[in-house]
Amino acid sequence: MVEAIASLRRYGPRGETAFPPDVVVHITVPEGGSAIVRSFLDRPDLDREIVAGLANRCDASPDALPARDYALSIGDRVSITATEGAPKPWQLVIAGGDLDRQTLALPSGWSELAFGRGAWHGADHGARNDLVVCERTEFVSRRAGRLYRVGHQLEVASLDQGDELVVRRASGEAIRPARTARGRTTLGTGDAIELGDGRGQTLRLIVQRR
Repeated sequence: MVEAIASLRRYGPRGETAFPPDVVVHITVPEGGSAIVRSFLDRPDLDREIVAGLANRCDASPDALPARDYALSIGDRVSITATEGAPKPWQLVIAGGDLDRQTLALPSGWSELAFGRGAWHGADHGARNDLVVCERTEFVSRRAGRLYRVGHQLEVASLDQGDELVVRRASGEAIRPARTARGRTTLGTGDAIELGDGRGQTLRLIVQRR
């Protein structure tokens, strides 16, 4: 995968390494191997390993590398290619609370985003939320959690919401980021960040790609 992305390297006017802003790595495997490769692609540390290998291979800063997406398909033989891709911005659809059904588009070029109730949090309300998920839904903390962009994946950490921030996978699996070793959980399309009060009330943020 590193070699496939490196093949898209080009050079700027002063000879510096440059890449397209977004790339898609196309991975084709025989049908029997798709589940193994999918589990490999879902590893949170995979993209970090690719970044390290690509930065070393191309003598480039990690900040100069393109945003990466990975597409798995079934074919007769194994092949890996990379192409310039169109950006697919992430968005969160709110389900519940006083901002029910609103959509929050995640900005381009971001690395961390704070989210919670209202625009401000902190002892003196001096810290700003990047994403306001509700205004008056009291069981949602003002400093509920934080989103991270890690290569082609999103990760979420619980802050003041504690154990009442749960990631609900599209498969039905439930994970509490606060109880994981890193304090974060990866997110995929169709997953939901569930903010609760411990008594059955919830506000959900459904993860989508536009």
